[in-house]
Amino acid sequence: MTGNSILLIDDEKVLLETVGDDLKEGGYKVTTAESGEEGLKSFKMIQHDLVIIDLIMENMDGLEVSRKIKQLNPKTPIMILTGFASMETAIEAIRLDLDDYVLKPVNRDDLFHKVHHCLEKKIDSNPANPKPDFSQNLKLEEAGLTRREKEVVQYAAQGYNDNEIAKMLSISAFTVKFHMKRIFKKLGIHKRVELIVSLGK
Repeated sequence: MTGNSILLIDDEKVLLETVGDDLKEGGYKVTTAESGEEGLKSFKMIQHDLVIIDLIMENMDGLEVSRKIKQLNPKTPIMILTGFASMETAIEAIRLDLDDYVLKPVNRDDLFHKVHHCLEKKIDSNPANPKPDFSQNLKLEEAGLTRREKEVVQYAAQGYNDNEIAKMLSISAFTVKFHMKRIFKKLGIHKRVELIVSLGK
């Protein structure tokens, strides 16, 4: 049993039940809320160890609720639930210093891996036990990136697409795609959004 408290906010009752039950079976104390307003009210009372929130909801969406939660407690880790893994969403999440995202439909193994990672980061952020996280300490040198790959990854982390990077580096978009595949392999990631979240902070 972990004992960590998790606030799960989503306006889909089926998702609240299934994901909530999975987290409870994993030993977490789970509070569910069907709206951003309800979730924010719950957080004000309990100050949960982790918040998992749907991006798209009526009235108060996930990013707005996340902003308010960060104002109440900047150290609270927040994960976004979304079926829309867009660059705009990732960049906005970076600005808010959100910790991770989970794509719908939710994969149970992926969910537990990311929940564990977010809670570990919260523990490691304790001043008495400082331990920098991956996003702050990713060393491109140690990853074995070439000079050109470093140039590509720096632009990609800022949200530029392949065609834009190609123009800035005076190479073809095909060459950019080739470099990106090698970069993903060396950094151990699988999606461009992961690159932005990892390096964009």
